[in-house]
Amino acid sequence: MNSSSETSVGGRGIPTKCVCGLGVTKFTSKSQDNPGRPFFRCISKRDPSSWKNKKDDHLFKWVEDVVYEEVEDVLPNLGIMANEIVKARSEVNEIVNELSASIQELKEDAMCSKMEIRKLKVLVKVSLVCVCLMTIVIAYQMFGKATETSFVLGH
Repeated sequence: MNSSSETSVGGRGIPTKCVCGLGVTKFTSKSQDNPGRPFFRCISKRDPSSWKNKKDDHLFKWVEDVVYEEVEDVLPNLGIMANEIVKARSEVNEIVNELSASIQELKEDAMCSKMEIRKLKVLVKVSLVCVCLMTIVIAYQMFGKATETSFVLGH
């Protein structure tokens, strides 16, 4: 298999135009050296008899070379993206930890508030009972003594 790849444009990756300005299409090799091997070629060179010389100033490029160039060009970006993902994951973990701490603090505050409310409810109940008892004592003092004095005088 012949692995040489020549392009008159010199560009990397999937070719779109030939130097002559015409488009590019994909063909499949029918040669004995490269049977079934796909390649890109200028559309002006549709006639296989004109393919005897690849150095005819028109684009020729093997598909596997194109794929290799595309992968080569993408790999640095993948490394950058992987680093960004690791950084973002770290930031997300930090935020999750902060939120977990805030949630825990809010739960503790809620428990303290519940305990304080319970204490205040008990205090209100005790105060209400005290007010009721004081009212009874005052009423007894006012009305109870008056009836006692009338019994004393009525003797």
